Order: sequence, then C-alpha cells, then structure tokens
Amino acid sequence: MPSGRAAAQRIRKAIALVNAVADGAGDEELTPTEIAEAIRDCLELREIAQGSNVRKYLGEALDATSDGMPADFVAMTLYAALGALGESRSED
Repeated sequence: MPSGRAAAQRIRKAIALVNAVADGAGDEELTPTEIAEAIRDCLELREIAQGSNVRKYLGEALDATSDGMPADFVAMTLYAALGALGESRSED
C-alpha cells in the first residue's frame, strides 16, 4: 500500500475548502458541489482501502455536505478521516 501522502494532501485540500466556507473568507463563493467534488476526489484514490474508517468518514462528510450540514461539522468529519488515515498508515 502506498504511503498515503496523496490521500492526506487531498483530504487537507478538502478541509481547506470547507474551512474557507466556515470562515466566510475570500471573494469567491464556494458551493456545496465544489466541496462534494473535493471529497469525491479523495474517495477515488485507490490507496484508501475499501471498508476502512477513512472511507467511512469521507462518506459521512460527503453525506453531510449533501444534507446541508454546517461547514464546521463537515470539517470535523474530514479531520477524523485524516486522523484515521494516519492510524492506518502506522499499522502498515
């Protein structure tokens, strides 16, 4: 299994998008579709094992985005995915 560096980078990118929405920063308005796309990009990575906690948290973040949950909740779920990724890498 690869190191997970690409997965961590993509998850951090999704977190940055969500945090930008939560902070209300920037001139550009980010849509839930753009956030969902960033999360889907993470789910497409082969290095994230099927059935892993990382996928579970990413799926929950995607559902939360679709359900219109607050950006803080989505970010918290993505941070959980990032943490689970670190745990799964330490087990290898």
